[in-house]
Amino acid sequence: MSEVPRSDDLDRFFELSVDMVGIAGFDGYFKCIGRAWEQTLGFSREELLARPFLDFVHPEDRERTATEAAKLLSGNGTARFVNRYLCRDGSYLWIEWNSAIYPDAELVYFVARNITERRRAEEALAAAESRYRAAIDGSLDGFCVLRRTVHEPGGTVDYVFTEANSLVSQVTSRPREEIIGRRLVDVFPSVRELGLLEAYERVFRTRERLIEELESPVPGGESLWLQYQIIPLDDGVAVTVRDITASRRLEAELREALQRRESDAEELQRKNRQLAEENEERERAEALLRQQQETMLAMSTPIIQAWEGVLVLPVIGTVDTARAAQIMERLLPEMVRTQARYAILDLTGVSAVDAATVSHLLAVVRAASLLGSQCLVSGISPAIARTMTEIGSAEGAFLTFGLLQNALRFALARCSA
Repeated sequence: MSEVPRSDDLDRFFELSVDMVGIAGFDGYFKCIGRAWEQTLGFSREELLARPFLDFVHPEDRERTATEAAKLLSGNGTARFVNRYLCRDGSYLWIEWNSAIYPDAELVYFVARNITERRRAEEALAAAESRYRAAIDGSLDGFCVLRRTVHEPGGTVDYVFTEANSLVSQVTSRPREEIIGRRLVDVFPSVRELGLLEAYERVFRTRERLIEELESPVPGGESLWLQYQIIPLDDGVAVTVRDITASRRLEAELREALQRRESDAEELQRKNRQLAEENEERERAEALLRQQQETMLAMSTPIIQAWEGVLVLPVIGTVDTARAAQIMERLLPEMVRTQARYAILDLTGVSAVDAATVSHLLAVVRAASLLGSQCLVSGISPAIARTMTEIGSAEGAFLTFGLLQNALRFALARCSA
């Protein structure tokens, strides 16, 4: 077995090195290692030198580590690889190796470095990148990052894609790899017509976020409504684009529906006003009709004071139940007011009466007698006489006269006596 060359300079180097330096033999054992091994892994140098170095490698990494060692021993010169190495507390650290072979002495010189923190940071960064990618690819908005470029001082400002999500790829029908690095105008030629380059430049210079809505024409005559949000970055801008065409159309439909509703409401108000006017007109007509009816009733049933103590009520037309009730309502108060002794009901203008009418007339007679007055009936036609005879109860209830003059003569005679 070859021996490790030792010198004061080599020992001093091993003791002072921050990295884990050492020498290993072709037999698989460490021959010499620096103090940094003890400080990093927690094992003493004696423990590390007493066991094959593969014993300290994580079981999942041993095959790969043995493969790298075999390549090195086969004469490849140097080898760089990473594996996990055991600590005294049972945990593992990620170690990066840089090794070189010294064939004549059957030795391997190596420098190892603890990259656990870097590895964790890389894994955290990879996880964050994965979450970031999942978030932007799962977004319902198109998302891209544009780097500002100027080809020469005072030249034309342009923007180049440095990031784009899957929705941008879907809209452009290009994979993300073909979008990254391309100029914005090459991917979306319409940005010049829409004035977006000027908007990006304004946001980049003012450092103020911009949200605006633009109408973008599409083949077929229709248009898309897009909402842009432009965010300033140190070297460019980040852009989110949302298709708001459906909401715009819905807003338009709602506005039309509201306009129709307002129009319908105005039409309804107009009809309500018209109905109210018609109701008022009908009420006025009904009031006028009632007034006319009352006037006609009053004219058809006039009460005349022919002499002191004598009232004459000429009845004209058909006498039904309602008409008979009105005669009573008008006659009795007037008899009380005039203190009339006689009230002459002249039926000359009446063609016929029914049994109910005769009953009302009898009621008038009885009511008048209670007031101290007597009713006389004149102008009875043969038809009326026949109805009263058929009823029977009307006979003898009041004095009857063929002519009004005879009834007046009788009443005047009695009042003068």
